[in-house]
Amino acid sequence: MINVSKILNSIVIAAAAAYAPVAVAQDVVVEPLRVVGDAQAIYPVLRDSVLYFASDQKWNLGKTYFNQRDQFLYKLYRVKVKNRLPSGSPRPFLSKAEDGTNMFSLSFDPDGAAYVTENDMSHSLLRGAPMQIRRYSSTSDDKGRVVDTPADASSGLASISPDGRLMVFASDARGGEGRADLYYCQMTFAGWSEPKNLGPVVNTPGNETAPYIHSSGKIFFASDGRDDSQGLDIYYTLMSADGTFAKPQKLDDEINGIRDDYGLFYSDDETWGYFTSNRDGKDEIYYFRRTFPDFPESEELKTVDLCYTLYEASAENYDTTTFQCRWSFGDGTSAIGLEVSHCYADLGTYNIELSVLDKTSGEEMFSLAQYVLELAKPEQVEIVVPDEILAGESAVFSANTDGLTDFRPFNFYWSMGNGDQIKGSQVTTIFSKPGVYRVQCGTIDARNPNVKRCTWVDVTVK
Repeated sequence: MINVSKILNSIVIAAAAAYAPVAVAQDVVVEPLRVVGDAQAIYPVLRDSVLYFASDQKWNLGKTYFNQRDQFLYKLYRVKVKNRLPSGSPRPFLSKAEDGTNMFSLSFDPDGAAYVTENDMSHSLLRGAPMQIRRYSSTSDDKGRVVDTPADASSGLASISPDGRLMVFASDARGGEGRADLYYCQMTFAGWSEPKNLGPVVNTPGNETAPYIHSSGKIFFASDGRDDSQGLDIYYTLMSADGTFAKPQKLDDEINGIRDDYGLFYSDDETWGYFTSNRDGKDEIYYFRRTFPDFPESEELKTVDLCYTLYEASAENYDTTTFQCRWSFGDGTSAIGLEVSHCYADLGTYNIELSVLDKTSGEEMFSLAQYVLELAKPEQVEIVVPDEILAGESAVFSANTDGLTDFRPFNFYWSMGNGDQIKGSQVTTIFSKPGVYRVQCGTIDARNPNVKRCTWVDVTVK
């Protein structure tokens, strides 16, 4: 596996216990690509139906360079993809067999230039030069350092946003929050701005690494320093207009196992992608796809009105100079008047009574009308929405099925309207921009998978 406490200086591989080659869950299917056979493959990037990645496979019969553990250096490769899976044999990309340079991640900007993470191993018997980010372009021979970080610090694993305006990378520069932190730069007229630390909301005393900026604006990354981390796990955050970052959210357990998981690539619709994991004993690229159930029949969330205006037309026949009407609401309260308004505190069954009183003595003369008001939860999956939802901040939603009769819910499946598909009775998401989002929650009867219930509601994000 890649030891992140050392990754910013070198590549370190360690053996791990073997796992089953294919993991199938109800919601996420995960399978290894085996793109380079027994060699290791890391950091997948898909562009124009070509999968780019780094691997330590040997492909030169002449001079070969090794890292400090006598292992092959990492080089970049590409392979065509058909139906999301590799088709054909990988070919070298931007790599020269005769040089002693580690090249183990890349990201493309809108012009097609590749931002490559590399370090020179040819002149050092110990660990090689610090890791750097270099830009390779077909229109320029300038391959200088992209970001200005201390000479003794390693910086790399950069990700460029689809619009080319934001870059996020990892660095072990002194003065950060932990062993390896995430930093960002913004494109200006003069080039990339000075790096800024993402701050303690994202960075921990441990390692934050392998960032990936998705087309939705989400910044995915790997961390081993959070309370719920099991080795390296994959999370995402969002950057607000003021440069602050939302509390990171963790991806599914099917993607985040008990070993190291990192280096995510996600499709635009967030239904499939690739990531790196050592769950099978070596670093390998895995393909995953979401298999959320389909809910073709979804109904709008119904709400129960607890406030009513009560009026009885027959009461108009009584002389209001002599008589008055009293409404007893069935919850221990009452009001005087021909027409009254009342709000109930909760759901329930209420016996409402309209009585006619002597206006002078207040004595009840007779009961004019009686009603039974049944305030019950609708037969639906109730979506409990936060009182206020702010862009760039975590929002917690929950599902309630108390109103469903003869139904045993088996898990809950959420589509949040922002690309997130999440499972669970309570879920957390982040909306990147203000607007109206349609949130949908469905569930399946545990006794019959063909029996489904689903509800949607439009929520406003400020």
